[in-house]
Amino acid sequence: MRIRRGKDRHPIRHGAAVAFCLFLLTSLNACLTTQADEPRDDFDRVSATQMFDAGFSYINDIYIEQPDLGALVMTGLNGLRRLEPGLAVVRSEDDKNRVMVMFEGRVAGSAVAGKSEAAVWAETAFKIVSAARGVSAPLRKATAEEIYEAVFNTISEQLDPYTRYTSAETAREERAQREGFGGIGVVVAAHSDGALIEAVKAGQPAAKAGLQKGDRILSIGPQSIGGLSIKRIVGRLRGPIGEHVEMLVRRDARAEPFTVQVVRERIVSQTIFSQIRDEIVHIRVTSFNQDTAHEMRRATEAARDRLGSQLRGLIIDVRGNPGGLLDQAVELADLFLKSGAILRTRGRHPRSLQFFDADPEVIGSDIPIAVLLDGASASAAEIVASALQDQGRAIVIGASSFGKGTVQQVLRLPNNGELILTWARMHAPSGYILNKFGVLPNICTGHLAGSDVNLAHLTEKDGAKIRQDFSTRRAVDTSNAASAKKSCPWQPREEKDVDLEIAERVLHKKDIYNKMLAYARPAAGS
Repeated sequence: MRIRRGKDRHPIRHGAAVAFCLFLLTSLNACLTTQADEPRDDFDRVSATQMFDAGFSYINDIYIEQPDLGALVMTGLNGLRRLEPGLAVVRSEDDKNRVMVMFEGRVAGSAVAGKSEAAVWAETAFKIVSAARGVSAPLRKATAEEIYEAVFNTISEQLDPYTRYTSAETAREERAQREGFGGIGVVVAAHSDGALIEAVKAGQPAAKAGLQKGDRILSIGPQSIGGLSIKRIVGRLRGPIGEHVEMLVRRDARAEPFTVQVVRERIVSQTIFSQIRDEIVHIRVTSFNQDTAHEMRRATEAARDRLGSQLRGLIIDVRGNPGGLLDQAVELADLFLKSGAILRTRGRHPRSLQFFDADPEVIGSDIPIAVLLDGASASAAEIVASALQDQGRAIVIGASSFGKGTVQQVLRLPNNGELILTWARMHAPSGYILNKFGVLPNICTGHLAGSDVNLAHLTEKDGAKIRQDFSTRRAVDTSNAASAKKSCPWQPREEKDVDLEIAERVLHKKDIYNKMLAYARPAAGS
């Protein structure tokens, strides 16, 4: 994968830890009523202003559209009403540069407003929250995290559906799903003894140590886990990679509990599931995390080693796949492309202008490919489908995809929470925008009652219709996104797998496969 970027004259501030998923005061003017409740001490001036400054700066600097920062911060501060409904934050009628916090009709405090300076608005936000806490018992009792959630969740709701704030705890869990975590490779459930092992993942530490499905964990380290929540138990099983975990385990086949020592390893959730049927390898991709492209390579190479020249084709099933890491989607598509564009991204920040191109090294340039797609396939799944389709490497079967065609930066905040911020739109190799439109299949199954499509009747006449559909789709603009998707609607089915059956039939008929590739090929120069 080769990446080319636009000129970077505006680096992202604050030295953020960024994952490509692509992922803060002066005295108050009013006297405050003294309350018996003391404010919680985790909302202090230094950490709060750092937090607000970081969040506001990211939004102001890299959000896909130029925001009205002042209006956003005012809206975010009014999000405190989630904790204290009697509160309102308004601009002074006499001085629009002054922000006031009102409580039950009275001015509780005020601060000077900024223009577009994040640091000034961060100071303002701290002073307004502090004034509000002086008169509101619920706000005094609120943790700093609850205040940040109220402000940043409210701001995020004003931007787009994919921009969001996550707390430190939630961010830690999401990072573990994307990047992996130190663990032992078991699935556990609550049990009266402590925890019941429901599954042991092959090849991972628990399996190597001899743990089995049905074992009960009584203690982790020196402490019993009886009565603990699953969340706390999982927290004790996870930890630094390379460290030992000692557990007391009970097994029905043994009279007494026994001790097991397991060494934590990096655990990444499995996203690739493969099987071979009738000389065709079917690989289901459930999401895109740090290991997805590597696991796809392994599954494809294993199929080639097993079938050799008998391998008739590859089905990449991304139905229901909500997406994940952008770089993994690009790397997965690159496995099957010798050259050409994979993806283009464009946003407001210079660094959002990026060109992802294929490297010459491939593992399967000669393998016929079908991609299965539906209305729940989104984001990274749409990158793979559009790249392989536009480059003539795969036919796409199913229904128009979801149309989540924006890139988010995952930005670490001072509290170890994250701001997932939309900063670019995705363009397929032929140039069309993925957002809202999605990917149009070569063979649309949305209108089919069953799998009885007559493949032999996919003639030149049918090809002309398909070419016209793709020409219209690639020329579509934002004004008629809905009509473009309606040409191949998604209808979830519970009966037999029509998409899979058609894919297998097409891959067994090379002439039909080649025709379908040609029908969807972009015009020269597009």
